[in-house]
Amino acid sequence: MSTFKFLIYFILFNIFLSIAPLLAGYSYSEFDLLIPRFWNMFAVFSIITLVIYLLASWRMKVSIKSSGQALLASIAVKLLLYMVIAFVYITQNTVNPAKFIICFFYLYFFHTVFEISCLLCNLRNQKIK
Repeated sequence: MSTFKFLIYFILFNIFLSIAPLLAGYSYSEFDLLIPRFWNMFAVFSIITLVIYLLASWRMKVSIKSSGQALLASIAVKLLLYMVIAFVYITQNTVNPAKFIICFFYLYFFHTVFEISCLLCNLRNQKIK
């Protein structure tokens, strides 16, 4: 997958991913379903996904033999970054644990699935010479 094609998919993915929280925030505003600073966390998750994908994709293009390692490294680095973000967020904000877990894993799960599926497309399209 080319970088331009990924960027188009990435923008569409983020628009699609933001629909559910927008609807939940506006339709059920009396329940306050989103955690404070949810949209800041959304932006950080999106930026991390973009940077990690671009680095892993670049590494896959440099060496065919290290493609699997680039995929696994991107997943591990991303997990560590997200755990640091969760730790910092929890220490600086007072939140309802259930709401935080739902919002955090909504972002984490969908960004991770998107990144892995895009990286696997790159991994499948390689031809060993």
